[in-house]
Amino acid sequence: MSKVIVYVVIALVVIIVGNILLPVPRAAIEVAAEPIGLGPITNAMLTSFILSAVILIIAFIVGSNLKEKPTGLQNLVEIVIEALSNFVNDIAPRKWAPVFFPILATIFIYLLFSNWFGLLTPLLGSFGLVHSTDHGGIPVEKVMFIRGSADTLTPLHHGEEGAAEGEEAHAEGAAEETHAKGKQALIVPLFRAPSSDLNLTVGLALVSVFLTQVFGVWELGLGYFGKFFQFGSFAKKGFGLGLIDVFMGLIELISEIAKILSFAFRLFGNIFAGEVILIIMSSLVSLLLVNIFFGLEIFVGFIQAFVFFILSLVFFSMATHSHGGEHSEH
Repeated sequence: MSKVIVYVVIALVVIIVGNILLPVPRAAIEVAAEPIGLGPITNAMLTSFILSAVILIIAFIVGSNLKEKPTGLQNLVEIVIEALSNFVNDIAPRKWAPVFFPILATIFIYLLFSNWFGLLTPLLGSFGLVHSTDHGGIPVEKVMFIRGSADTLTPLHHGEEGAAEGEEAHAEGAAEETHAKGKQALIVPLFRAPSSDLNLTVGLALVSVFLTQVFGVWELGLGYFGKFFQFGSFAKKGFGLGLIDVFMGLIELISEIAKILSFAFRLFGNIFAGEVILIIMSSLVSLLLVNIFFGLEIFVGFIQAFVFFILSLVFFSMATHSHGGEHSEH
């Protein structure tokens, strides 16, 4: 145990001293997805479109070249589909399993691609639109410009949204050049893992919770909402027990709304934190040690996609099966 402590202390000393003697610029970290000059489209949205296209292309290639004895990509796809299908058939009511499966499988596959895309963050975070900034950037001398130069940088102060074209800044002349020279540059990445954007995770959470209510009403009719509003218990059980049922119904309603927050922030928090860890560790330690965190993020990305899949499956099933039994008893 003492040797482990010594090794940890030595590693920390090497990291601290190394960063003092050989400082490494760190990428700026933004919680919100950044616009990339394409109107309302952000880098997370652009990546989402690309990943969706990749998934569709893979599905088309596999679907148009099916073999009786699967090999390669078809074999991998069939293993994933079969595993997901088994989960749905084991948990969901038999009547609803064929309805749930395509929805849940799509969510899982999309989230898996989205989560694992975050592994490319240290690489793709170095490509994007360059702006001058007052803090949180890197010296402009260390930036390689594919188009334009440090003289044409557009100022981007903390808290500003949007991106102006470099030519507009260039038109301002020497004043702009003075502003850019010797300042720091901020790179707005063109690509970002969609699941590290809270907008996407909230959207998926709303879809999952909304479909839960849809399937519940589809199976039980408007009586499904009786578990939230149990005012009829006053007549059946009296004031005391009726009040308890009403209170429990309100708790059930609050928990249903809380599912949205739970879904959204669990997924967003884990994936965004993973991106931050990879960015920071890439500038602190050697590539060999960073590989450990890559392995961890591969596991976390899979687990988060699976957790979203399995929880949605359970909620769908409860809305169409478990509550049905309670409804008939009352």
